[in-house]
Amino acid sequence: MRIDIMTLFPETTGAVLHESIIGRAGKKGIVDIRCWQIRDYTENRQMQVDDYPYGGGRGCVMMAQPLKSCLDAVIGDAGECRRRVIYMSPQGRPYDQATARRLAEDYDQLVLVCGHYEGIDERFIEECVDEEISLGDFVLTGGEIAAMAVADSVCRMIPGVLSEEICFTEESHWDGLLEYPQYTRPEEWQGRRVPEVLLSGDHAKVDRWRRRMSLERTMQKRPDMFEKADLSSREDRKLLEEIEKNKNRVTLTEKTALKMASEEDLPVLTEMVRSLLPGEADRLFVHELPSLEENLLWAVQCGECWIILHGEEPAGFFCLREGPAEHLDEIRDGKWHYDGSYGILDSFAVIPRYRGSGLSDRMIREAEVLAGAQGKTAVRVEIHRRNEAAKKLLDRCSFRFRGNIPGILPDGQEWRGQGFEKGIS
Repeated sequence: MRIDIMTLFPETTGAVLHESIIGRAGKKGIVDIRCWQIRDYTENRQMQVDDYPYGGGRGCVMMAQPLKSCLDAVIGDAGECRRRVIYMSPQGRPYDQATARRLAEDYDQLVLVCGHYEGIDERFIEECVDEEISLGDFVLTGGEIAAMAVADSVCRMIPGVLSEEICFTEESHWDGLLEYPQYTRPEEWQGRRVPEVLLSGDHAKVDRWRRRMSLERTMQKRPDMFEKADLSSREDRKLLEEIEKNKNRVTLTEKTALKMASEEDLPVLTEMVRSLLPGEADRLFVHELPSLEENLLWAVQCGECWIILHGEEPAGFFCLREGPAEHLDEIRDGKWHYDGSYGILDSFAVIPRYRGSGLSDRMIREAEVLAGAQGKTAVRVEIHRRNEAAKKLLDRCSFRFRGNIPGILPDGQEWRGQGFEKGIS
């Protein structure tokens, strides 16, 4: 791909395009970007390129002759090829990724004409320009910034410029959608964690999450693009159903923090537990005391109860108890994997509107970090065998099923528990 830029500022324009990725591609001969000084092609001693407009008005207009002479030199230097002469103009069609792909695929040479002052003589446009392109509904002092944007966006799609084709085919706008969020080290920064799915190592889950995030972002930020996107595949339809189902749930935009519950938090904590477990809260016998309030008070006084905050709002809770626990030793059809001291993650949940936001995964991770800080080698969890939501959560957080834990509840009913465990490195 060869790109010739006709400009009054070739040094500035060339300096930008001969750096970084595009600059390296130029040195390898993959792309050829040349900047031409329009002023070199004037026919008067003053090297004048502009004059006053006929009919009066403010400012000056670039003359047709220097532009045409410069273009003739560009064409003569390049020879015969698939060429497109483009004028960077606020009156042009808005530039988009589809246009960039068309220019990269259909032409061997692009000639980008940069106007200045009040524009250029209309006769040059009529005679020589194949297409006018605009970056958007605003006006710049010249066409150089727009020309550099077009050159960069086209060149990066030329084979060999980027290391792999996927480097641009997965980015925003390529398939009519915005790109998914990106994260790098560390796993936690200023209270914000990387989504657990990206740490799972499960590439299928990662790909599915990224596609869903692209759909959600485009729906929220660019509904105009979303309306035009091809979302007819079976997988996209399933993802859209999930998004619709969860659209009233909270997006984690605030920092999250962990707080040890105090007795002052008991009213909020009790209300949270009752809202999470309607009709079942009083059977939540963490320490086998007669009532929910007494159990929570005991957990708080023992320093076992923690609240996770989203911003300033209590969004969930968990109890991290000190092991060992005799009933966990009754595990059947398997065995615990880790020896040494362990923590017991008990009675954990987030309030309904945070479900599906990733807060549950974040809260479990916080419990693991807390257990590690307490010197534990593992975290063990016991849940009812029919608690599928908790099983999915623990699976996402890399807990492993270790066996069944039968028992009898304080009210005499049979308990069919299952044990899960995760080591702490």
